[in-house]
Amino acid sequence: MKLIKHGELTSEQLHAIEYLALPKRGNMSYEEIAAAIGVSSKSLQRWRKEPIFQEAVRRRSLELMGERLPDVLASMVDRAVNGSGKHAELVLKSLGILKDQHVVEARPYDPEDDPRSNANIEREIERLSAELKAMGIDIDNNEEEQQ
Repeated sequence: MKLIKHGELTSEQLHAIEYLALPKRGNMSYEEIAAAIGVSSKSLQRWRKEPIFQEAVRRRSLELMGERLPDVLASMVDRAVNGSGKHAELVLKSLGILKDQHVVEARPYDPEDDPRSNANIEREIERLSAELKAMGIDIDNNEEEQQ
C-alpha cells in the first residue's frame, strides 16, 4: 500500500475516516476497523500518523458534530429555561449576547493624570484652601494659633 500523498486519499482511507470520526470510533477497536475496510492493522496505524489523514479525521468529526448542533443547542435552551444558570450563560454566550471580555488599556505614564502626584496634591490643597477662605475660614491663621 502506498503512503498518503498530499491531497490524495484512497477509498479504504476514506472508509477508515468515517469510522474514526464517529464517537468512540463506533464502539470498534482499530483492529475491527481495519478488518471492516479490508486492510491490515499496521496500515491503519501508519495512516493515523499521517498529518493529512489526521486532518481529514478532524474535519469529518466536526462535520458529524455539526449535524448534532441543533440538538445540543435545544438541550441547552431547555435546561436554561428550567433554571440552570450555567446553561443560560452558555446560551447567551453562543448567541453573542454575553461576552467574557476584559479590556486592558496600556498607556504611557503621565504625571499630570496621576492624582497622587505632588503637583496634583498641591493644586488640590490650593483649591480646598480657596474654598475654605470663601467660607470665611482662614487656615493660615489657624495654623499660627495652633503653634
